[in-house]
Amino acid sequence: MRENFKKALKNIISHGDTDVFPFPFERHLFEDSLEETLDILENIHKNFDDHINISPPQTIVKASQVGYYGFRRVTLIEPFWNAYFLGLVISIAKKIEEVRLPIKDEKIFSYRFCWDKAKNTLFQDTTWLDYKRKCVELSKDYPYVLQTDISNFYPRINHHKLENELDRLNSSNTTIKILNLLSLFSGTISYGLPVGGPAARILAELSLNHADKHLKVKGIMFCRYADDYTIFCKSESEGYKTLILLSEKLANDQLSLQKGKTKILSSTEFRDIHQFLDPQEINSPDIDDEQKLLNISIRFDPYSPTAVEDYEQLKQAVQEIDIIGILSREVNKTSIDQTVTKQAINAIKVLSVEDQISAIKILLDHNNLTTLSPVFTTILRLVRSIYEDLHNSVQVLIDSSLLELFSKDNYLIKIELNLNFIIQILSIKYTDEKESLLTHLYDTEPNHLLRRQIIITMAHWNCHYWLVDVKNNFQTLSMWERRAFIYASYFLGDEGKHWREHYIKLFSPEEKLIKDWCSKRFLTNKKILV
Repeated sequence: MRENFKKALKNIISHGDTDVFPFPFERHLFEDSLEETLDILENIHKNFDDHINISPPQTIVKASQVGYYGFRRVTLIEPFWNAYFLGLVISIAKKIEEVRLPIKDEKIFSYRFCWDKAKNTLFQDTTWLDYKRKCVELSKDYPYVLQTDISNFYPRINHHKLENELDRLNSSNTTIKILNLLSLFSGTISYGLPVGGPAARILAELSLNHADKHLKVKGIMFCRYADDYTIFCKSESEGYKTLILLSEKLANDQLSLQKGKTKILSSTEFRDIHQFLDPQEINSPDIDDEQKLLNISIRFDPYSPTAVEDYEQLKQAVQEIDIIGILSREVNKTSIDQTVTKQAINAIKVLSVEDQISAIKILLDHNNLTTLSPVFTTILRLVRSIYEDLHNSVQVLIDSSLLELFSKDNYLIKIELNLNFIIQILSIKYTDEKESLLTHLYDTEPNHLLRRQIIITMAHWNCHYWLVDVKNNFQTLSMWERRAFIYASYFLGDEGKHWREHYIKLFSPEEKLIKDWCSKRFLTNKKILV
């Protein structure tokens, strides 16, 4: 299993625990202390029941905004247990991939397992946009298109049904461990996968395998990405019949379709809605900037052997598109096109400094924030990634805009995930106003991830008076905060040293490893990123 745990850790180091939460600092620990972390994971595997009973996995479950008025529950698993869980799933991921519909069928585009040692990625490089482009292409051969998706997919996946599928892979020992963890993640109820990480995505794909095969064997032309189905029909009547069939097969697995998102369209209507993705029009002289934008890949691999050339090509491609114009048009709509807006936001990283400033002014203008609320975390991630490269005056503008959210009690700060990303940015530079805000948030917010971020920030700001107070309440802290304070204790000099010597006998193996790692980082003046 050590090799599977190593793949899990390498993936987390390179790509993070989830795609919804800020990355916990443990990913840097995993990178610097890989072998020691592997020893801990192997010990968990060898003494699984003991570890489950003594130190079960803690999770943080928060609401993440979907669209303008929807929310989904997303989960951050304690980092060591998350790595262990991912390693377990990786150990059977190849078997899961082998029982799915073949990639060459071009029907299932989501999360096709294919370990890439060079990039530490788990899946083939196919995206939701690839799926949509294939759908546009197929729609030209059929007069009608059925669009639908599964209602509340991850939270409704039945553990007993999933267990049956895992047992058929002849992985009984691994199945038992996976089901035990899923039960703990879901609060002992027998359904639901933790939303956010790759392990759950692999298991979720297995849970839809039966429905996929029923559609294929009936000769139905369809494409699927995660819980999103697009089905191609010769008539409207055929569309209804297929909808009934899919509903029945999903019901066998206690899943159902979203009524509000289910519709049968003419293929012309379907292509009009997805006109930006039509590959046949990419070379047209009057092509829109939006279509140009969606037909380039913004993803950039800095570790590629051709990284410099790739970056220059990406810059050149983006420079030919009016990103500022796209953003201006989007914020003037009643509701944005989220796909276009996210792609435009991600493209800002390779714009000139002047254009980056213009884009930030649009994105953080309080008059635009309600319109941009579905992509607010994307905006915050972008700002965090370029903040330190910007002029001081622009940093002040960003800080002022974010602090104004608190002074005006904007509803965006009521979403705890937003708070986590905002604090990442505000933590970079000290001001008295920020110190007052952070102490207030620590006292009033129950969010353990936020409190951990604040402890790390206050350490970086050398707020010793405040850290001493936290020290005196160490035994009441959650696991998330304890680890942050172990790091913070190094900023308290001899007082922190005496405290560690006194408390080390109460540290878990994970906390002892964190202590040693923090010591090395402190000596070399390497700070932990918030």
